[in-house]
Amino acid sequence: MTYAVRDARRLAEFIRTRRWFRSKTRNIAKAEAEDVIPIAGQSARFLIVRLEYAEGDCDYYVLTDESGNSGQPVEALEDAAFRETLLRAFQGNASYSGQAGELIFSRTSAFPADAALEKLESSVSRAEQSNTSVIYGDRFILKLFRRIEAGIHPDVEIGTFLTEHGFTHTPAVLGALSYRSRKGDVYSAAILQQFVPNQGDAWKYTLESLKEYFDGKPADDYLHSAALLGRRTAEMHVALAQGGAPDFEPEPFTSEDGEKLYQEMLAQADIAFETLRRKQAALTGEAAELAQKVLRLEHRVTARFAALQDLEVAASRIRFHGDYHLGQVLWTGSDFMIIDFEGEPARPLHERRTKTLAMRDVAGMLRSFQYAAYVILFERGVNGETLEQLAADWYDAVGREFYAAYVRTAGESAFLPKDPEQQQIVLQSFILHKALYEVAYEMNNRPDWVRIPLRGILWLVD
Repeated sequence: MTYAVRDARRLAEFIRTRRWFRSKTRNIAKAEAEDVIPIAGQSARFLIVRLEYAEGDCDYYVLTDESGNSGQPVEALEDAAFRETLLRAFQGNASYSGQAGELIFSRTSAFPADAALEKLESSVSRAEQSNTSVIYGDRFILKLFRRIEAGIHPDVEIGTFLTEHGFTHTPAVLGALSYRSRKGDVYSAAILQQFVPNQGDAWKYTLESLKEYFDGKPADDYLHSAALLGRRTAEMHVALAQGGAPDFEPEPFTSEDGEKLYQEMLAQADIAFETLRRKQAALTGEAAELAQKVLRLEHRVTARFAALQDLEVAASRIRFHGDYHLGQVLWTGSDFMIIDFEGEPARPLHERRTKTLAMRDVAGMLRSFQYAAYVILFERGVNGETLEQLAADWYDAVGREFYAAYVRTAGESAFLPKDPEQQQIVLQSFILHKALYEVAYEMNNRPDWVRIPLRGILWLVD
């Protein structure tokens, strides 16, 4: 059953123009409100919207809307009174019934008992892409998940687990918002967390450090930071490997897991090379040259994954970050806070909740370091071997510091392969796998940036 909210065409157009709409390359055939949930005392309401496309599966999105508006949809989060009502709903474990389901606000034991909500000014963050965040003073941040799927959201699940198990280098989870349909399906709609004062994400911090490095300043300070980030990464994995809950119990990495991982990596290679072949005519200059080199090495690339097939990795599979890079870490000025455990948004929810080798996160961060180095290199203009060597030297030194600190901190943890040779086989496979994913992504979104993952592939296999 669907509910007429307003002109469906206007609703579809409103969603299509939002920054958080993820399927901008797909044509919306129909937009319908499957549920309308009024918020007591407010003119605003939540909408659960079903989007049907010209091709492929449908999506569900969460909107907040001013019900008194009869024309173009209006974002209710822009209203300060509505934002305060949402925060109070978490504090009071409130619930609101709609026509086809119920919104359920719940606070965790970490929600501060002394919270004086009426004194908090709030604002909508302009920095988000796939979600929308509301910041309440210097105490809370509410992240509204726009695209929702039935099931447990890993950002809520992992964040809550880490909070309950004393990991202090991620913002504490203070509450969660879910939508329960009359059919019994449960969708995670939002997460409320501790607000952590910061100087921006680690990507921004790294680029600033790199600019100073290219201007002649030694990289010593950043090397210390890279080691600190390696330590925090290992501490995150140690916390996730504690177990104590069925979905977090470590599991042995079997030969079947190795075969599955091998097939996943081959599939990603197929996607990357097919995309590269299909779109290479649009590339020019260095990007075109690098693409031709990588295409000639396709068999060598896929052969690098073969070692996983018969490798009996003596390590456990655990829950992991899933989309780990410098943009998923906050820099406070003296330390790092790890955020956003939702995994790769393009993957289905059940895939983002699987367990794998922790090295996958390590590889993601190492790729992010190389990305940062080449972004600054390209901004300055590739100007001979001197700058190229500077970038390579920085990446090698930073990667070594990060990885050495990670291994030291992980120690005898079961998620880390004991054999150094196995460590390198697994790590290099994950790095190559990530670079292939980046090739397909950049060719579809930022073709000029494809130079970065292409260089990463050549660095590994040429």
